[in-house]
Formats: sequence, structure tokens, C-alpha cells
Amino acid sequence: MTAMEPFRIALCQVKAHDIDDAEANLRNLLRALDEAGAAGAQLVGLPECSYPAYYVRDAEPYARSGVRAFDEVCALFAAKAKQYGYWLAAGMAVPSDRGKLTNSAVVFAPDGSRHGQFDKSFLWHFDSNWFVPGNDFPVWDMGFAKVGILICADGRMPEIARSLKVNGAEVILDLTAWVSAARQTWELSNPQCEYFMPVRAFENGVWVAAADKWGFEAGSIVYAGRSLVINPRGEPVAIAPSDAEMLLVRDLTPMDVQLVPRRPALYRGLTTETAELPIAAVLPEALSPAELVRGVSVVPSLGEFNAKATAAKFRELRAQDAELVVFGGENGPEGWQVELSTLEAAVREAGGAMVIGVATSGCSAHQSTVLITPEATIEHAATHGRGIQLGELASPVVPTAAGNIGLLCGEEGLVPEVARGLMLAGADILAWPVFTRHPMLEPLIRTRSDENRVYTAAAWEGGGMVATPNGGIATVVPSGSGIAMTAQVNRALSRAKDMAPGTNVVNDRQPQTYAALLRPA
Repeated sequence: MTAMEPFRIALCQVKAHDIDDAEANLRNLLRALDEAGAAGAQLVGLPECSYPAYYVRDAEPYARSGVRAFDEVCALFAAKAKQYGYWLAAGMAVPSDRGKLTNSAVVFAPDGSRHGQFDKSFLWHFDSNWFVPGNDFPVWDMGFAKVGILICADGRMPEIARSLKVNGAEVILDLTAWVSAARQTWELSNPQCEYFMPVRAFENGVWVAAADKWGFEAGSIVYAGRSLVINPRGEPVAIAPSDAEMLLVRDLTPMDVQLVPRRPALYRGLTTETAELPIAAVLPEALSPAELVRGVSVVPSLGEFNAKATAAKFRELRAQDAELVVFGGENGPEGWQVELSTLEAAVREAGGAMVIGVATSGCSAHQSTVLITPEATIEHAATHGRGIQLGELASPVVPTAAGNIGLLCGEEGLVPEVARGLMLAGADILAWPVFTRHPMLEPLIRTRSDENRVYTAAAWEGGGMVATPNGGIATVVPSGSGIAMTAQVNRALSRAKDMAPGTNVVNDRQPQTYAALLRPA
């Protein structure tokens, strides 16, 4: 395998056109490709369904008057790639031998050949009216880097970017059409550019480059613009505006990042057929409205494990009707478990549920998350992390009055497979004691909630947050205050797995395509 070399990428943020304006659209696309060539780009991206349009209205757009034949447009794109000697990934609606179309990235090599194709896998909203999903995650060795491609909503599914990484990707090119809404066009944005794609870059240690449209289509579809480049630490290093044409050019260089090692033997549930997973039985459960809304508190770490102080804070929050209290990760001595009796007594007396995280150091360093209910105490040893002894058992999902609780411990939250597995096991709430605060912590919390449609309650030294199933912030500890904060959660929202009509994070997964996730690390 060749290591990534420095190279120049150009993302063509182009104006959206209705399909009835296909010829004007094509002229603008060719102009943008000329501009990319003049800029010395080695890899060029055109957004999702740049031609003939994203909203194609039916499965036969190339039969419309004014729309050029698919092969003719491909020939024009190939000629640009050959003229300037760059790789080109063009978002196009592609006629499919499976019927309908595919929403695809057509890849052209610098010699003008049509080199390959990636088909969007996670179809969004009305996509399925005329597109069929893809089922493969190829990576192309372009000489300067190994590049994987995803399209728009694919970025919301952690399995897809992760499969590209496991398949060797050093760069992920996202061809997208991020929809949006705002009072002013310059305010337009989208969760994918705000936190999804930075997290995809960070958790996989890859560059992410996203090319988006701007403007309006079909009189009702508004695009966010915001094409961007994100480094492997999850930091955006170049961002386009939301309301203007732009060629976003950036030189990408290798970066050394240290990822939390994967443990594929623990990910079998990700490739199990949905009907066989616990979530398939959980989602149809009848819920009583009177039992749905509960308080969930997050408590910043006290620093050192102190059972008496923890019990006192728990009783205080229970008096304020918190059903679940999540404490930030703390340091503890060997044998700290003997102090659990103090916490168990508090929970038996006050009811509710408590989650704590305790880490020990030295030659037997380990991290644990503990869930205490009136009925049981469950300790989960971290299965992922660096510099600690690792547990061998995946976290359980435990029913409580607040909902089904899945436990995350320390760096497990940085590994997308862990949270995904908990959701598929039926979790409504991810309880996450954090031991080391990280600059990516807030986007990680929001992404883990949004991609799984669950609540995430996380706490750490000096802070805490509860994120909603759509990635919103239900509550957050004010900076520097160190106080506990409580959010009202409704488990019915964590059972609603639609991201959009016809787009479901459980039923629209394709577990048979995720075999790469089980490949030995």
C-alpha cells in the first residue's frame, strides 16, 4: 500500500438548476471543470446529481426534452478530465440495469477513461421514488491517495464511512446536496457539515472533502452550500459560503493521527439481519404516554471518586425528579468497588438509576462504567481504549424507568461501532461517563445521538450534555460552572427512527453489505 502524498483537490460548489434548465446547468458544470483545471487540481468533485438535477421527478430524466443523453454527458466530463489530467468524481443520475436509476459518483481517470462508480446506499426521502440503493464501498488508488466516495445521506450512516476506511481510504470525498432552511440564505447550514462529517473525519482518521450545491431547485428545495475540507483531526480547514458559487481549492497533506483500535470480533451485531436484532422487538412496543417523559441529569466529574459525595448529589437530583443521573468519569483507587455499597444504598432509598465511571491507573489500569438500579448493580469494563486493560464483553442494555440504558465507557464513545451496537440492542439512552475531555466531544455526542436516533447523556470534568435523538442539545452544563443539569427526555422520540419520510436508520441499513467491519484489524 502506498502512503498518501500531498495533492490538490477542487470542490465545485455550483448553482442548483431545475431539470428543465439542464442545458444551462451543463454549461455551468463544464465552466467549473475548466476552472478546476486552471487551478491545478488533481482531484475534482461535482456535487450529488449535478446532472441532470437532484429532483429528477421520475425514473426517466434522460427522456426529457433538453436533457442530453447520459453517455454524451459522460463523454464531455471525460474530455475535461483528460484535458487537464485530473481525476473527476461527478455526481450524476445514472440509468441502472436494476430498473430506475442510481444516485451515483461517476469516476473519470486522468486519461479520460470512465474508471468506476459509487452508488448512494442510504437513500434520502423521495430518493427511493426513482433511485435504487448501492451495495458496495469501493476505494480507488489514484496514485497520490486512496480515495473513497460517499453521497450525502451516506454520511449519516457510520457503517459506510467506516467500511471505506477499512477498505483503505485515506480521503473520503462526499458528493452532496445538503438541504437546509434559514431566515437568510447566508445562514443556511446542515447537521452534516456542522457535526456529522467532522466526526467521520475524526473517528476514521481521514481527510473529508464535501462538494455541495447552493441555491434552489424545484421551487421548494434549498441547498446549504458550505462545501468544506476537514482534516483527520475533525477540524474544518476550508469552508465555502452558503449562498455563492465557489471553487474550493485545498492542498491535502498526510497527517499522523492515533485512532482508538477497532475490535471487529465485537461487531457481529452490525452484520446481523435486522429482524434478528433486539431492536426489532423493541420498536413495536406499546408505550404509555404517562410513562414517557423523565428527567435525565448529567453531573460534571468530581475528579476523584468519592462515594459519599456522589450519593449526596444523587439524592439531591432525585429530589428534583431526575430518573437517571450520569456522573462524569473519575479516578479511583484499586478496590474502589467496595464503596459501591454506599451508592447502592442511596439508589435503593431514593429510587431511580445512577451511572458512574471510574478509572484506575498503574500496571492494572482499567476503566469501568457502572449502572446502579434498586434491583441490580452492573459493571461494564471498557472494551475499547488506549493504555488500559480491556474488557471482553459488549455493554449490556438495561431497562429502567427512563428507558433502555446502554453504557459507554471512556473512549468507547469515539468508536462508532460501539454506540451503533447499543442502539441495535435496543438502547433508548446512551449513558457516557467521559474520563478525558476532547475538542471533538460535543460533535461526537451529537453525532452518536443523531446517527442512532437515541438520547446521549455524557458528563466529564467541568461539563456535561444531553443530546436529543435528532442531534439537538437538550441541556448542557454552562462553561466553568461545574453544576449539574437536567433534561426532560421522551423515550418515544428514541423509538422514532425515521430521519426523513422513507428514511429509517434501522430498516434502511443493509447489514449484508457491512462485512468489511468484521475484517480483522
